[in-house]
Amino acid sequence: MSEIVGLLPAAGRGSRLGPIPCSKEIMPLGFQPSASAPLAWQPVTAIETHLNALHQAGARRAVVIIGESKADVVRYVGDGSRYGLATAYVYQQHLRGMPFALSLARPWIGNATTLFSMPDTLITPRDTVARLAEEHRRCGADVTLGLFPTATPQKFGMVAQDVEGRIVRFVDKPAQTDLTLMWGMAAWSPRFADFLDADLAHRPVDGPEVVLSDVFAAALAGGLVIRGTVMEGARYHDIGTPEDFQSVVLHLALGHPQPASNPQ
Repeated sequence: MSEIVGLLPAAGRGSRLGPIPCSKEIMPLGFQPSASAPLAWQPVTAIETHLNALHQAGARRAVVIIGESKADVVRYVGDGSRYGLATAYVYQQHLRGMPFALSLARPWIGNATTLFSMPDTLITPRDTVARLAEEHRRCGADVTLGLFPTATPQKFGMVAQDVEGRIVRFVDKPAQTDLTLMWGMAAWSPRFADFLDADLAHRPVDGPEVVLSDVFAAALAGGLVIRGTVMEGARYHDIGTPEDFQSVVLHLALGHPQPASNPQ
């Protein structure tokens, strides 16, 4: 596998959380002892958990997509040296949805393998991203998705697999479904990155909103290989709503090693 580059989209406004005082990606979820000063404490923020996980997975560079209201993310993360990642920021001037944001990073990632996760989520344990990167290297697919069981499919991008682990169908936020697995992170090759750019170029500016599952489905129809791996023992938690955010804060405050997640 080629060089690994982390990709984190943080351009969204976070409107589901209401009038919060800073970007959701850097809202403190709790506090932990500082590694450099054991008697001091430091905030735990969602984006930092992803940056640390990317470094553990072998990435040494990361690209963060930001919008006009995300200067505080740049100030907080800085150059990424705290996380062992040379971090660059790409500005999304027109908020047209996540796939268009990810496409902006293509010149900065080049022919590297992309490790993608959403920094308004919490994924534990930290080595989950590294496990996905290893599976992507092993299986040789164009896209490898990290899958998590969920009891709330209406909130997530759901998938169906065949017996060999290949994805055969995507359903985004279905009101009713018998599917039980959602995708929560991804690794992909330069071939899929090229497909993403080409696919978006043919979608009208005034058309319906495009979600990443739409592009995955188009890639599947175009002959690309997409595999899924269930992240056994790992948990995925969205922090984009007040209820979910407060749930994570509570469980971290109570000293749980992992935040609550959907029933497995």
